Amino acid sequence: MQDESTPVLFTILLWLLLATAILVNSIHGGALWLSADNAMQLAETRDLLGGQSWFDTTQWRMNTPFGLPMHWSHLVDAGLGGLILLLRLFVDPKTAELWAIYAWPELLLLPALLAIARMGARLAGRVGGLFALLLGASCSAATVPFRPGSIDHHNIQIAITLWMMAFLVDFRRTKWAPAAAALMACLSLAIGMETLPYIVVALLAVALWWILDGEAIAPRIRIFGIVFAAASGLLLTGATASAYRFAASCDTFSGFYAALGLAGGCGLVALTALPAQTRLQRSIAIAGLGVVLVALAAVLNPICLMGPYGAVDPRLGAIWFARISEVQSPFALMGQEPGNFFAGYCYAVLAVFAAACAAFFVENRERRAALTVAVLATMALLVTSVEVRGLPFALMYALPGVAAFVVIGVNRLRLSKTLGPIVMIASLFAASDASFALVGHSIQTSLPVNRQFDHVQDVWLDDCLKPAALKNLAELPAGRVLGLVDQGPSILAYTHHSAVGGAYHRNAAGILDTYAAFTQPLAESAAIIARRGIDYVAICKPAPDYEFYRAHDGGKGLLSVLAHGQKIAWLEPIPSKNSSGKVELYRVLRSRLP
Repeated sequence: MQDESTPVLFTILLWLLLATAILVNSIHGGALWLSADNAMQLAETRDLLGGQSWFDTTQWRMNTPFGLPMHWSHLVDAGLGGLILLLRLFVDPKTAELWAIYAWPELLLLPALLAIARMGARLAGRVGGLFALLLGASCSAATVPFRPGSIDHHNIQIAITLWMMAFLVDFRRTKWAPAAAALMACLSLAIGMETLPYIVVALLAVALWWILDGEAIAPRIRIFGIVFAAASGLLLTGATASAYRFAASCDTFSGFYAALGLAGGCGLVALTALPAQTRLQRSIAIAGLGVVLVALAAVLNPICLMGPYGAVDPRLGAIWFARISEVQSPFALMGQEPGNFFAGYCYAVLAVFAAACAAFFVENRERRAALTVAVLATMALLVTSVEVRGLPFALMYALPGVAAFVVIGVNRLRLSKTLGPIVMIASLFAASDASFALVGHSIQTSLPVNRQFDHVQDVWLDDCLKPAALKNLAELPAGRVLGLVDQGPSILAYTHHSAVGGAYHRNAAGILDTYAAFTQPLAESAAIIARRGIDYVAICKPAPDYEFYRAHDGGKGLLSVLAHGQKIAWLEPIPSKNSSGKVELYRVLRSRLP
């Protein structure tokens, strides 16, 4: 039997090399740019460090002047903010914040790699752990959320759910694994509801184990249920905004999910405490608990049964939601990014298939663990097939299974001591996403239409969202800005102004008012600007929103009027002095508003 201990020391050493390489490459790449979610996360962290209540997650500078009740938790802000405070002991606050933005994603990569290596070692011994580790470190599509500047909640959710998987894999072997798995599951939900499908699968797996094993595993199931219920209650009282504690919100951890967590956890405890039953009786009992939980959800808020986006304003569909790339199917983006489709989604399909096959390769006593990995990876792949942002989850979930499949498969060939390592190394290159990424890059850059697409993307990011583009705006006296929707978080992160629009489904009022202000006749634009007390209007022509709004205003909207060189009595152009000049600024003359 092979040594199954996780190669912790090797993982740490490889992580140090990988993190150093990523940081050096990022620093040499120029000024760090934050995407919309990362910019918003930075704004939220600054607010928390600036004294905003732990139990208030409202972003008061968004949807100005009314504020935006964000569905994010302060848990991520606490971690990032704690790192900033630590670094402030050694450098000035601005440098400390910059260093934290670089370092935070790399710090989270370590626990993710440790979890992958641990599961690989559990399924296929030490070699399996090392193989899984190398696959994880070389998987470019999966490590995107861990690159410098990626400070939103996705990377920490990946790391936490990977450890939930690792504890599920160890469920029968380690005494504290059931408690740790339940805690990780609840913690990931408290951070964000993106992990809900994976937590549901984990709960179903635990319930199935009880159905199959009964009293033999009942004590561990009870521990899982107790911790899941307790963690749901503790996170509701200690880490949930006051506005959601007694609310049935669908898109954030609220009283709705805490009630289900308490009922589900306590239900598991109660069922496993009953006298010995047959598998059929246990199946009926679990089905009954499921019916009770669904009924409870329907009573608390039936809209939540439609998913986290069930309560989204339907008017946002055509004018905003349908144009968000990360919530699109990978098939919808395949035409624009065929290389990324190959290196990401196609590799994920093969990886999940290999993970499923690994369940039939491992030893009998590890089959349940391998199936757990395969089922969670399959769920992540299904999510990815609907929303491409699930791709890093699918890839990282599958890698331990891929490692087990390859390592055990090569070992079964019974090759010589010389040929065996050579085949293993060749298999590593063949199974690594790095090989797929090289081919994908060639595909992406070989087609002129895709080169043009990539160029357009780079241009509008540089000209509209980066600090240099907003420098002129940042030097103006603090005020309220009407800008394009995608500019909102960058305005919050790089200036001291407030913004109307922001790419968040809860900001329906801000998105709809932004759309109307730019596409409707000037009288309606003026009314919106007056009602919100807007001080500045910011327009960036390379942004996708600009052409989209122009196409919907019938030539009579604010953007078209300005594009035709016509003056608007209540707007005064602000000369560009210290920015790239691509962001056109106008001062609102409130005394001239109709």
